[in-house]
Amino acid sequence: MQVFTQISALFILMGAGFAFGRMKIIEGPAVRTLSTLIIKATLPALIVVSLQKPFSRELLKDSAMTLAVATGFYLFIIALSLLAVRLLGTPKRQAGPFVFALSFSNAAFIGFPVVSSILGPSALFLTSIHNILFNVLAFSAGIVIMSRSAEGAHRPLPLSRILNANVIASFAGFTLFLLSVRLPQALFLPLEMLGSLTTPLAMITTGAMLARTPMRSVVGDWRVYAVTALRLAAWPALVALVVRFLPVSRELALITVIIAAMPAASNTSLIAEVYGGDTDTASATVFLTTLLSVASIPVLALFIG
Repeated sequence: MQVFTQISALFILMGAGFAFGRMKIIEGPAVRTLSTLIIKATLPALIVVSLQKPFSRELLKDSAMTLAVATGFYLFIIALSLLAVRLLGTPKRQAGPFVFALSFSNAAFIGFPVVSSILGPSALFLTSIHNILFNVLAFSAGIVIMSRSAEGAHRPLPLSRILNANVIASFAGFTLFLLSVRLPQALFLPLEMLGSLTTPLAMITTGAMLARTPMRSVVGDWRVYAVTALRLAAWPALVALVVRFLPVSRELALITVIIAAMPAASNTSLIAEVYGGDTDTASATVFLTTLLSVASIPVLALFIG
């Protein structure tokens, strides 16, 4: 019941963000500013703080296992996504956004708050390790996937997309962990306070994003609904089935399932815009998966909480 209460609080914040968006309290420029603040400041701070653990061989072993599981997870999901989009008979222009949305979930923006609510803040250590693979693959393989459905020449892969603030924070935090370096309290405390803003800001900003997405971009395309069902229901069910047979801890198994159950990554639309994907399809998929996750994530929490 406590987990359900925590999850409900997250989506009440999302509802507040939706209301703020409708009332024009948070408008377009503010949404972009808040998103940038979260991705480039509060989330990196949260990652560094979550990796401030005393070094131990057990944690090092858990980290190595997490990276191995994350690698297998993304290879499995990307392969499934490519197959699913082919079986849906998807037009070429929509293929990239659909494969990207099915392959990469909102692992950090919504995933971190949900993991923390269901499993507790201590689980963010392994979640941060798991998320290293997301950041590297989403901005490398993900860009290749997206650009394949576009026509004409495409921009080269910018190094800054791979070496973004969250990847740097993950590697920096992990290095501090390996070296058993504890940040001085004068630095740790403000980072902790900054990181604690991530959860409320992320949910409010997500709600504001939903408020500005036109419903007409969703209604009428049955493939968007099919992809949403795969993203929110089929993928977590398949991953839950697979991890049952893996020699991993319950915590790592649940982190992997939670990440698989998150809505499509919010940067699906951004990468579609930059690399020639169908932005209408990308926006509609992000909108619908995020909207319906308001119902699917509490159900997930009841099953695994």
